[in-house]
Amino acid sequence: MKQLRNVMCLLTALTLCLGTAACGQKSEEEVSLTSQSAALLSGSDSQAETETTEAEDEEDEDDDEDDDAPVDVKKVTVKKSTSATTSGTTAVKSETTTTTTKSADSSKSDSDKKSSGSKSTSSKSSGSSQSITAAANASNATTTAATEAATEATTEAMTDPAPEADATAEEKVVAGVIDFNTNTYEGDGIVLNGATYTITTGGTYILTGSLTGMVEVNTVEKVKLKLNGVDINNPGGPAILCTDAKKLTLTLIEGTANYLTDGFSGVYDGCICTNDTLEIKGAGMLNVNGTVEHGISSDDDIIIKNGDITVTAIKSGMVANDDITVSGSTLRVTGNTNGIKSKGTLHISGGTVFAYGGGTDKSGLYSGAAFTLTGGYVYAVGCGNAQPDAGTSTQCSICVRYNTDLPAGSWATINCNGMQFLNETSPYTFNTVFLSTPDVYDGMTYAVFANGVQCGEELVTAGIASAVAVDVP
Repeated sequence: MKQLRNVMCLLTALTLCLGTAACGQKSEEEVSLTSQSAALLSGSDSQAETETTEAEDEEDEDDDEDDDAPVDVKKVTVKKSTSATTSGTTAVKSETTTTTTKSADSSKSDSDKKSSGSKSTSSKSSGSSQSITAAANASNATTTAATEAATEATTEAMTDPAPEADATAEEKVVAGVIDFNTNTYEGDGIVLNGATYTITTGGTYILTGSLTGMVEVNTVEKVKLKLNGVDINNPGGPAILCTDAKKLTLTLIEGTANYLTDGFSGVYDGCICTNDTLEIKGAGMLNVNGTVEHGISSDDDIIIKNGDITVTAIKSGMVANDDITVSGSTLRVTGNTNGIKSKGTLHISGGTVFAYGGGTDKSGLYSGAAFTLTGGYVYAVGCGNAQPDAGTSTQCSICVRYNTDLPAGSWATINCNGMQFLNETSPYTFNTVFLSTPDVYDGMTYAVFANGVQCGEELVTAGIASAVAVDVP
């Protein structure tokens, strides 16, 4: 705004200067002030672009409030590319400068004609003085009108248009919109090749409808895909593939159900497969079906903030090469090997998590490094389970290992202080169950059951991570 005030001040000075030029005085100052205005406009443009970039970064990090709100795609505005916008702005400024210069030249020409038509510019004739004054006033009026037009055009070029009165929070500008049902899209950062939609520039993209194909993200910038009721089935690879991105976020639009299914490719290992950090959030529902290997696979981190998420897979339901963080959501993950597998750290601080693993020595929850548990409701079934780190965890847990495998479909139950806290089954053979809720505490009495039959005597929790072995009757 300070730059804009400076521009306005210079334009006012330019107007006074042009008025003086109409009387044939100091034409050189016109060029000087016009150059200063152009330079200031250029500087303002650079600062405006910097402020816009900072604003976009801030919006990307702080738009959770309405991020998953229902979307009316008919009211969404798709922004044009940065280069196109900058080019258009430059053209407006160039036209503004030309108009101002032309007005100045015209005023100067009229002034010269008036000067040459008079015997002396210093004439004391009353009639001559009135003629010169009238001509100057007319020239000043023309110059003022041109300057006002220039000011208006410059202001429009340097500021964003005001939102419409009936616009709502979710009706904001996005980078692109894809409607799979009509096979149409809008946005400079979208490329369609066969049945693959590739996102090539950063920003937010709204996806709607059913697709037999794939959505690929391939850019160095952050990308957010808003899933607005999609059903993506790719018989030849991942449903969503992130080849490259600074970060990929999947937002589940409130009130929508979204389905992803993959197929064999021989290259990729997940229905959602990403080489970079993946974040999932929103108030909608997501169902991920990994028919080849994993359900969700990330070469970096996986962050689950919220949403109603169900994942099933032939191998691990969810696997990250680095860390997995769950801070919210209702998350159900079933894998024929591990349920949730982090090769780095595993951190659960909120939400409700159900994790089911299968196979010999495969876990409901697996962590290659520290498992930090600070909140949430966690239930896991498998043939093993990670134990929370007592140094970093703050919520107590119970891990029970049966002395024999229980067949698929068997029921495992844990009652704490006479109340049922866990009652779970699994589609796979299992021998380990894990329980943690905010209501589990150190020194609590609990009993373990297999298919309704109590296994031994009542037990007492001890510390953050209680681990016991029980005999199945």
